[in-house]
Amino acid sequence: MLTLLKNRTLQTIASANFFTTLGVSLFNIILLTYAKNFPNPHWFVAIVSVVTVVPYVFGGLTGRLADQTRRKTNWLIGTKVVQAGLYLVLAQVITQQTVVVFYVVVAINFISDLLGRYGGSILTIVIQDRIGPDDRQQVMGLNASVSTLVEPLGQTLGVLIIAQWHDYALAGIVNAMTFIGAASCLLAGRSAIQSTPKVAVRPRHIEAWPVIQRVMLTTTRMGAVSYLGILMILNVATMSIDAILNLMFIDLASRMPVSYSVAILMVNVVFVTGSVLGGITKNTWFDRLSLFQLLLAAILAPMLTYVTLLVVPQLILILGGMFAVGFMSGKLDPKMFAIMMPQIDPHLTGTVFGTISSIVTLAAPVGSVGIVLLYNLVGATAACSVMIGVSALALIWAVMAHRQ
Repeated sequence: MLTLLKNRTLQTIASANFFTTLGVSLFNIILLTYAKNFPNPHWFVAIVSVVTVVPYVFGGLTGRLADQTRRKTNWLIGTKVVQAGLYLVLAQVITQQTVVVFYVVVAINFISDLLGRYGGSILTIVIQDRIGPDDRQQVMGLNASVSTLVEPLGQTLGVLIIAQWHDYALAGIVNAMTFIGAASCLLAGRSAIQSTPKVAVRPRHIEAWPVIQRVMLTTTRMGAVSYLGILMILNVATMSIDAILNLMFIDLASRMPVSYSVAILMVNVVFVTGSVLGGITKNTWFDRLSLFQLLLAAILAPMLTYVTLLVVPQLILILGGMFAVGFMSGKLDPKMFAIMMPQIDPHLTGTVFGTISSIVTLAAPVGSVGIVLLYNLVGATAACSVMIGVSALALIWAVMAHRQ
């Protein structure tokens, strides 16, 4: 671990990721607060919620663009500078709280998020290019852990800026500074993220889906439709837990040993801890599992957590379940990408992983909204029961697909 932490490529990527995640998480909470102050706030908040998710749908497109970029390092640094410039422009207009300005602000944030997806695809290519196969899983886990740890920090900073100064323009300037910080880290470590000739040449046009099908079959012994469908369901199950807990803790307030806000904080801290430990540890019992066995464990974690919420909704058990969900998520994603990387042509890394990311995250927002509606209309028992059923469906699908 200590040797890996001295790797210059990892240091450069992780430090840039620190500033980028800080800025993105900071302004997402700012944007929601900004939208909430308009008349008919539900409409404007809904627009923000949708627009912040939409860039993930373009993962395949931004990934292909990253694959076809010649001077990847220059463009990566350039995107951070452009993002900083966008938020400096935003800081000049956001003080005017009109509907037109709102849509301009949302559009700027959307463009910045698209550039962030493009830059993220380039960084994935850099990891494949500059990090050895034995270290890729841990590097990707460490980099993901940085995002997981920094996101609550960025949200807290955003809330602090609004609470103390009520200044949206200041938030825009601070966000611009975070992207300048990211660009500075990339510039300082430029030699460590420079592409080698094997990924520097513009590739010929190759369709991503046949490659994904082949890679999935080779690494998971499942068809691409089955494996990605299972991951999509797993993502819905994992992301819906937060939505249910936010509502359930209100209903359980009289039986909780701590206040509502403290309970939410404890859940977030435990989940982050589990995710980080899952990402950075390398020699645990879970690391000996095959990708299929790890997938089953990752499905069982949220499923058992929903059973806990339904049968014995005690805080200590809920925290244990959330730790397991975070830990298994931190294990599965880096291992999956690390195993797949050697099977993918370096010219298609961004396209393939971007497409996979788009497919897997596509249903999560819809699932979360649906489960909240079900909870409010029918109740906690129905919401938890449905999610147990959804998790069981993913488990059965995985077993049957693996046997074929």
